[in-house]
Amino acid sequence: MNDVALVFESPTANRRFVICAGAFVVASAAVAVVQATAPFARGWWLVAYLILVGGLSQLLLGSGLIALARRSAARRPGAMATRAELLLWNTGTVTVAVADLGEARAGVLAGSVALYAALVLFAIGLRRVTITARRPSTRWLRGYALLLIVLGGSVLIGTGLAGALPGQ
Repeated sequence: MNDVALVFESPTANRRFVICAGAFVVASAAVAVVQATAPFARGWWLVAYLILVGGLSQLLLGSGLIALARRSAARRPGAMATRAELLLWNTGTVTVAVADLGEARAGVLAGSVALYAALVLFAIGLRRVTITARRPSTRWLRGYALLLIVLGGSVLIGTGLAGALPGQ
């Protein structure tokens, strides 16, 4: 089975990540229509943010970890961890978007903290996969770790650009 097929298999946990990511893509399309017909401040930023953070990143993080576990013949993330990752990532994404549009720096910081908490849970899941892997796939494990680092840096940079870091 190829890697793309692994990501889009539909066990319950994977399905939840795909559905949530899809909902953000649909929401971004709706915002794009509004922005095209009645432009508002930061509308195109919101479109890009919803697609990249809510859609693509969520799909790569959630479905990617599940596919990595399967590819490595490792234990899959637990149901509670998956629910927490979904809740934190989606809550953080929505909170940052709404707070940024409302110029509420404390809200951006709170949403960023939720995104970081989700990234920590994904990192714990990666550690679990690494430890329990019967067929370690070093290249994919490193790639996923790099994804976590890049997204962590992006959250920090975005929080700084919004002027929401403590001491700014």
